[in-house]
Amino acid sequence: MNLKHIFSALAVVSALAACQAPLNIQDPIVTTTVASYDIPTEGGTIDVTFRANQDWRITLAPANSKSNTAGVSVSPSFGAGSNKPITVTVKASANTDLKREIVLSILGQATEAAVRLIQPGANDPHEVWGTLNNPYQPSKIIEEMLAGSIPAGEVYVRGIVSKVNEISAQYGNATFFLTDDGTHPDDANQAFQIYRGKSFDGASFVEGDESLFKEGDVVTVFGLVTLYNGKTPETQSGKASLVAVNGLAKADGEGTEESPLNVGKAMELIQATGETATPEYYVKGVISKIVEVSPSYGNATYYITDDGFQPSPDAAAVQVYRGKWFGGEAFTDAEQIKLGDQVVLKGTLVNYSGNTPEVNSGSAIVLLNGTKPE
Repeated sequence: MNLKHIFSALAVVSALAACQAPLNIQDPIVTTTVASYDIPTEGGTIDVTFRANQDWRITLAPANSKSNTAGVSVSPSFGAGSNKPITVTVKASANTDLKREIVLSILGQATEAAVRLIQPGANDPHEVWGTLNNPYQPSKIIEEMLAGSIPAGEVYVRGIVSKVNEISAQYGNATFFLTDDGTHPDDANQAFQIYRGKSFDGASFVEGDESLFKEGDVVTVFGLVTLYNGKTPETQSGKASLVAVNGLAKADGEGTEESPLNVGKAMELIQATGETATPEYYVKGVISKIVEVSPSYGNATYYITDDGFQPSPDAAAVQVYRGKWFGGEAFTDAEQIKLGDQVVLKGTLVNYSGNTPEVNSGSAIVLLNGTKPE
């Protein structure tokens, strides 16, 4: 072979080698930028991409006791390190049972990474919309109604006020619109209309109620709905009423076990008492945010509002600070309360440091979702 050709070939090999940077195994890396992947209920394949500059292998394991890895595989399940992204394919059969979560672990020689594979199941409980715990979003109820599915009974709907047509003390009602984000669409039928709705507890609007809510406020209503003229999703005239505005209802309750304060009334008393604690009251609300449930310390810190909506800032709701379980007993499990639970508490109220409305430390739950434990 001509020496010129040999040198040319060596030059090409050298150039290719220079383009491929050597692996830095002294600084082992296994990483992924995606935390979880969704797999359809009916099964299918998805690609999982990661980086590993060392030899790697993959394992699959159930994320909890209700999950399994049956019918799920990954290919390839091992390989050599690379400076380039590595992609493997996950194949899953149909999930005919309940939702499952699987941890896909990518194991290197000295480090690892993991992602979750989430696959709903054919037997998963049907999500119920229209309850206080899960009120309809305007877009959701509009979608269902335009598709011909109109709720027959009273339902809860929560959205952001996008337009106020009228709040009338003369007629005792209000007409306004709700959307998911507060933006009023060009086509008004794409917003949910509260048509001649009533005030709190079905009462008529009176003089001064014009300031009860405005555009941009988060409002929850409860009532009957209809598809007017087959195209306008709205509440039936006079058949819906306000539940809460920005998480608070009209102040109500005497603070007794038979007539607990609602959160609106508790907030009113807190603002009046300032940093001086009140006597003990019974207070009723819906858990809107959980900061911590600590079995180690036996207490829980969480927020309550009248409809379960957590406003911003947090100080617009009432914080239950280091509250106790029934009878003042210690919390023993982080799952004893959850978002959306309705609670009746017994405790004192205070505006801590003048900026944190709260039920003082040491309060106790009296009722949880209307019942007491056995």
